[in-house]
Amino acid sequence: MRKVLVVGSINMDYVLEVNHLPHNGETILCSDFSLVCGGKGANQACTCAKLGIETMMLGAVGKDDNGDLLLKGLEEAGVNTEYVCRSDHTHSGMAFVSVNKCGENHIIVEQGANKEVTVDFVKQNIQVIDDVDIVILQLEIPIETVAFVAKNAKEKGKIVILDPAPAVKKLPEDLLKNIDLIKPNETELQIITGVSVKNMDDFKIAAKMLMDLGVPEVIVTLGDKGAIYLSQNDVRHFPGEKVDAVDTTAAGDSFTASLGYMLAKGHSIQESISFAIEISALVVTRKGAQSSIPSADESSMIYDRIVSSKN
Repeated sequence: MRKVLVVGSINMDYVLEVNHLPHNGETILCSDFSLVCGGKGANQACTCAKLGIETMMLGAVGKDDNGDLLLKGLEEAGVNTEYVCRSDHTHSGMAFVSVNKCGENHIIVEQGANKEVTVDFVKQNIQVIDDVDIVILQLEIPIETVAFVAKNAKEKGKIVILDPAPAVKKLPEDLLKNIDLIKPNETELQIITGVSVKNMDDFKIAAKMLMDLGVPEVIVTLGDKGAIYLSQNDVRHFPGEKVDAVDTTAAGDSFTASLGYMLAKGHSIQESISFAIEISALVVTRKGAQSSIPSADESSMIYDRIVSSKN
């Protein structure tokens, strides 16, 4: 049976609904407030588990009320939390999310216990990589840990997917050469490569920079415009789904997880991207992070339609 391992962040999201995202120096009032289980890693793990694939989470939370809620959220989604540690030294990670009426957001993350997902911590739990087929990573934990996991997973023949958020300039080459697929959005691609992407030629230039450093495949998400797939021999645009967006939180996470789910099941990159676009489009029509992830029945309907249309 296919398995996915997500190594990454687990955060409590403090979500503020606002009329507009604040400008520099501006104080505004929020119209509503909620606590929502999130974190890029946890969102991806919950998505994979809800889609119906066995999913392991490697991460950390604090021994606080948020930690209790975060673990409960993962377990209710069906994620194996055996490798999530409870930190004695700090609180659970937190994200402060402002969401406007169009569903656009600003997010500030306080890493908290996510900083304790260190190389030493991974070494203590290294056996979990042996038991999975796909490893999904992001950048809300120490980058040296991300690089270590990618190298170890690659050496063991696993498929390694990196969601490079929050984006940093000049990702380490020893990380990129151990990635099978990288999935930035437009902004993240610009930060990582330094290339201003305004047209397809720009995307090709930026993607080639990453491929020259060892990444075989690049997928750039474009919001409601879909996604672009780039490899050494192929460039394709996949159109997006037009929906009424309520909250874009976790859209990218659900895309990455859905992609990993489909690849783990042996589907083509075309089927995988098409499925991921539809899942993330559904996510943005709902509020919150993990609370917006489709149920197994909803995703099954999308899966059946995508797979049958390609056959």
